[in-house]
Amino acid sequence: MIASELLAQAAFLDGREPQSFPFFGVERRGAPVTAFARIDDRPIQLRTSIEHPDVVVVLDPGLLHTTPVTDGLKEGGLLLVNSRLPPEEVVAPASVRRATVDATRIAVAHGLGTASTPIVNTAVLGALAKAAGVVTLDAVQRAIDQFVPGHRPENRLASSDGYESVRLAGPMEHGAPVLAHRLTPLITVPEGPLATRPSSDLHTAAWRTLTPVVHLEKCTRCNFCWKFCPDDAIGFDSNGFPVIRLDYCKGCGICAAECPPRTIEMVAEA
Repeated sequence: MIASELLAQAAFLDGREPQSFPFFGVERRGAPVTAFARIDDRPIQLRTSIEHPDVVVVLDPGLLHTTPVTDGLKEGGLLLVNSRLPPEEVVAPASVRRATVDATRIAVAHGLGTASTPIVNTAVLGALAKAAGVVTLDAVQRAIDQFVPGHRPENRLASSDGYESVRLAGPMEHGAPVLAHRLTPLITVPEGPLATRPSSDLHTAAWRTLTPVVHLEKCTRCNFCWKFCPDDAIGFDSNGFPVIRLDYCKGCGICAAECPPRTIEMVAEA
């Protein structure tokens, strides 16, 4: 949401007509948030959500595994992902261009958050300025100076690093893997303070920003992770060691907090 607002401010400083607004789904910290931005040379009268974007920007790479982020993306459009991977390895529709930037590394290097909770907005906007050309880097940095409340020098440097380090690739060659239209079937969540469906139906993996990783060499098979998991996201292999069922894990971290030998580590996805 903040990145979308800052993008709109940068577009305005570039002399263009911007529009920015967020969409909130589940009102829970860590749940995915979608934000929209329109940029034009004329006043924008349309006030609806964007169903067929020219550009999709993914700040959390974990969403690529849980959410159909490219649904509606125009043919020849751009998918920009915060990821350590080269763009050629990003799974996407064959008709789109791909770009990646390691915004997490850039943010942490400049003291903008931590490795588990990086603040990647400005690094991603710098990458977007180069990859899509919708705004200039100068406008992004002027917007940082005017609208970012703190760490402005660090955020300016992060935007420059994002601009310089973004990697681009064209549409995939014929026969390359294509992102499925839906990774999991969507259902209607009941209204009210209590959901009456089990987590195995809800597929709360889309909420996850951190992923539990089990270090089996330290595991005592005490089963505390399984006992305390609120989403039935932990199973066991044939030897009795825990296995994280990522389709149902929302990354709450309870398993890591309750594990007596500290076997489970919460890490950010690539």
